Amino acid sequence: MSKARRIIGMAVATAMAGALPMLAASPAQATSGDCTNYMRNLGYNVRDGVISACNHGEGGFVGAQVCFGMLIQLGVKYDDANEACYQAARD
Repeated sequence: MSKARRIIGMAVATAMAGALPMLAASPAQATSGDCTNYMRNLGYNVRDGVISACNHGEGGFVGAQVCFGMLIQLGVKYDDANEACYQAARD
């Protein structure tokens, strides 16, 4: 085996070993808890209405729209509601 092939082989093995943890790690997943924590950190009272909205937010795109509408109805600012529901809906 030539020296160049061995060097390339070692480089590929090193690259694969470095990439393996990133490939094996599970993706970050948000939950309604992320939404409620976000709202709490902004100073909102997290009660049944906010919890319900954030639970709906876990339902993907449509759930996020429901979450957003519910939070707006509760008097949450537009940007705050948008981010909170994004927190609940993101994968």
